[in-house]
Amino acid sequence: MIPNPIFFNDNTIMIGLIVCCLVVLAVVMIPKAMRHRKRVRESKCEETVQKEEQEVQMIVVPNEETVLEQSMIDYKKRFLVNANIPTRNGKQVGIRKKYHSRISKIVKVIGENEVTIFSYIDNVLKHHFDTFQDDISELYKKNCDDDYLIPKK
Repeated sequence: MIPNPIFFNDNTIMIGLIVCCLVVLAVVMIPKAMRHRKRVRESKCEETVQKEEQEVQMIVVPNEETVLEQSMIDYKKRFLVNANIPTRNGKQVGIRKKYHSRISKIVKVIGENEVTIFSYIDNVLKHHFDTFQDDISELYKKNCDDDYLIPKK
């Protein structure tokens, strides 16, 4: 018997092999894909439930004007208040003329002449020491062996 050339030529054999490979691949991959889709659906359901259970938190982002106003209010509360300390204890400190002029204007205009230069400088120094206490103490300890600058609790 002579084989039919239509069924057994090279192209037909190659197409047959490719179809067989695709069938095997489909048999292996389709169940995996179905399991994956099922897991994805279940996880989405769980995420939706978790999101509904979570408390909704609104974050209000202040605009620049609000931030600036708050910053100015904080500045006034921090620095432009009178210190309840006697100002003359025989201790004088010299400062640059331009700083003295600048501080005088700040106290006069922003502090509305209700705050003394002494109080303003005292508040600025207090803030400076509060802010940089750890750095100052560390640098002090490197040069001196006492605990003079360690804040008392």
